[in-house]
Amino acid sequence: MNDVIVIGGGPAGSTAATLLARRGFSVVLLEREKFPRFQIGESLLPYNNDVFRRLGIFDVLCDKFFPKYGGTFVTADGGSKTVFRFDQNLEPPYQRAFQVKRADFDLLLLDHSRASGVDVREQTQVTRVDVSDKSRVVVETANGEKHEARFIVDAAGHGTFLGQKIGDKRDVEELRRVAVFSHYKNVLRDEGREGGNTVIVVLRDAWFWLIPLSEEVMSVGLVLNRHHLVSCGLEPAELLRQTIAKTPFVAGRMKDSEQIMEVKVRRDFSYRMKSIAGENFVMAGDAAGFLDPIFSTGVMLAMNSGARAADAVAEKLERGSMKLLNRYTRDSQLSIDRYFRFISNFYKREFLEMFLGEDPPDTFFYPIIRVLGGKVLSSPFDLVRLKLFFFLVAVHKRWPIAKRIAWDALPSPASV
Repeated sequence: MNDVIVIGGGPAGSTAATLLARRGFSVVLLEREKFPRFQIGESLLPYNNDVFRRLGIFDVLCDKFFPKYGGTFVTADGGSKTVFRFDQNLEPPYQRAFQVKRADFDLLLLDHSRASGVDVREQTQVTRVDVSDKSRVVVETANGEKHEARFIVDAAGHGTFLGQKIGDKRDVEELRRVAVFSHYKNVLRDEGREGGNTVIVVLRDAWFWLIPLSEEVMSVGLVLNRHHLVSCGLEPAELLRQTIAKTPFVAGRMKDSEQIMEVKVRRDFSYRMKSIAGENFVMAGDAAGFLDPIFSTGVMLAMNSGARAADAVAEKLERGSMKLLNRYTRDSQLSIDRYFRFISNFYKREFLEMFLGEDPPDTFFYPIIRVLGGKVLSSPFDLVRLKLFFFLVAVHKRWPIAKRIAWDALPSPASV
């Protein structure tokens, strides 16, 4: 019997598996697919660097992937714009992040797990999990294998295996959105370091991402209301093409672009779990919950949760204590709560007008940069300043104190 079974070989699963194996536990990782495989979530955050250094792969990432020094938010007409610069506004360990092709990035992490002693089994689909016996877990697979362990980590991503059965999975109704996206060559970008920024382009009730994956390739995606995708009368590829054409900022950047990948759709972006840990199980990464990708939090939250889950599992197996598992649950739910506040407000005019304001005061600017960089469990001082920022957003809704955006003039997603 193994000590730990990990379901899923993505960033959360590979992180948890590697750290547990390094602590001397026997770990088997069961992954449904064969890596490398395509995935989105290509823009990483600087506060992810702590986990990269703990895994010992930070320098490898610096050599292999495209640097990211900040993020740019701009309205569809280019009239309002704010640049958040990690390299100028965060302390040295967090002044850069990475733009990655997830197929290459995830394979690197999974191979690192193998090298760390994890028994990695790809093309192994889990079909049944039994956690009813608190002293052991039983897992069955589609190819007839049966595994037993003292503990299980569900890091199966959006297909969250345990979440569907015992986690009480719930959609976040007000964030029922989908993404339509592809990769392109010859997309214009800013000069210098800002050419590596993720660019978020704001439409009415929708937004584009432009993520540079290399000097040649740009990931371009449209995130919109799920109902619009169903009711607009356009196939996803045509919806993306027409919305690009009617969005001045994006159309200008893509006037000479060449599409190099089929258009893909990712549905069911946002959901939460009521329960993510127990005596012999824990959910990590997207299996524990996922929100709208507007702030590129997916990989950072996944790997941080994988690392914290590994520490909690180790304490449970070594000392029988639930203390870290309970803290893991509280911190995971708190992280989602805090990002949810930013994300839900992002679709409101008053928030965007304050968020994209010219020369924002440092009192608000630096705490927001830290949140956007991935430091969601902020210091008490930052929390006070963020509360003040949201208070001013509420004031601005009634009595304008920031530059108005020509909201009605912004394009919305295309339709017939």
